[in-house]
Formats: sequence, structure tokens, C-alpha cells
Amino acid sequence: MEKDTLLNTKDIRTPLWIIAISTASFILFIGVAVMRSWIYPEGEDIRIQHLQQHHDEQVKFDQMIELLEKVEENTEENSD
Repeated sequence: MEKDTLLNTKDIRTPLWIIAISTASFILFIGVAVMRSWIYPEGEDIRIQHLQQHHDEQVKFDQMIELLEKVEENTEENSD
């Protein structure tokens, strides 16, 4: 071989890049998982909080509807 070493040939370089990118992606995935567990400790799952927020909003919405219906009834009684 002339000045081409074994690592500079295209047949070896492509699989090495694939392995390097796969390894880096795996390490990044593990890092993100660890950071997420630090930011959102167990018991503070953001999805549960989000669903609870929707439930609370629905209860408040139902209360508002009931109050508006009472106001409408009172308005109709007073207008007669």
C-alpha cells in the first residue's frame, strides 16, 4: 500500500463512523435519561400533574357553567 493506511481506506472508515455515531447517540440517550431523572424525581411525573390540571380545570368550568345558569335564571325571574 502506498500512503494509505488501513484506517484511511473507505471500506474501514464508513463502518467506524457508523459505530462512532451509534456509540455517541447511545451515550447521549443515557445522559438525557439521567438528567431527566434528576430534574423530575420519582413521584413528580409531569404527565400526572398535567392530567390533574385538566381535571381541575374541568371542575372549575363545570362550576362556572352552574353559576352562569343560576345568574340566567335569576335574570329571567327579575325581568318578568
